[in-house]
Amino acid sequence: MKNILYIIVLSKFIWSQEMSSMKALEAIFQTSAIVDYFDGMFTHLGIIVEETGEKFTIHHNGESIKFIKGLNKKNVDFIVPLGIQNIENMVSHAKSGTISNQESWQILSVLFTPLTKETLKSPVLSVNWRRKIAGVEDLTHVLLISPNGKEASKHTLIYVKNQWLVLGGLHGNPRRTYRMNPNQAILYQKKIFAAMQKDSFIGWFQFSSWYKKWRKSCSEKHKV
Repeated sequence: MKNILYIIVLSKFIWSQEMSSMKALEAIFQTSAIVDYFDGMFTHLGIIVEETGEKFTIHHNGESIKFIKGLNKKNVDFIVPLGIQNIENMVSHAKSGTISNQESWQILSVLFTPLTKETLKSPVLSVNWRRKIAGVEDLTHVLLISPNGKEASKHTLIYVKNQWLVLGGLHGNPRRTYRMNPNQAILYQKKIFAAMQKDSFIGWFQFSSWYKKWRKSCSEKHKV
């Protein structure tokens, strides 16, 4: 009997945690500034809360953001795992309803590595001809620089055996290093997501043309 009561109490606790995570984000994601901020980054984003296993989906239709409990892997663009602390940080940084450059960097610092990992995990981007057309190197360092220039979120992209690996921190000798501010990182995510949605030779060629110009503003190529 005690075991049954324990399971019931634990289930109620987990349920309340799940609701609070989703509801906390939902409460701050409704202003026009925040809707505009995320517009074009994704259409359907799956979230998994690491500590509780909670799953919910964020739907962005270009004009509003809707939160739905649960997650269908076939119907989302990306699935991003987040810790409760990550979610609390995002809520704290966006609670004013507007997003400053510093808050943008703090939000992207939470989403930066997991969203990149999920973007590159897509079968669309694991095809080598798309990578070559886009001119993307097979070992890259990426730094997301804070507005004051003193802090950075860092990760390493490695293309091996027809798949991308995304590692936190900087590893190996890169062929190229990116040093991006939040606006550059947001623009890149929106451009590559648009190319993924179109997924055509012309679409990837257009992305490649844009990408090769864009990277001149925020990257350095290395001789290896």
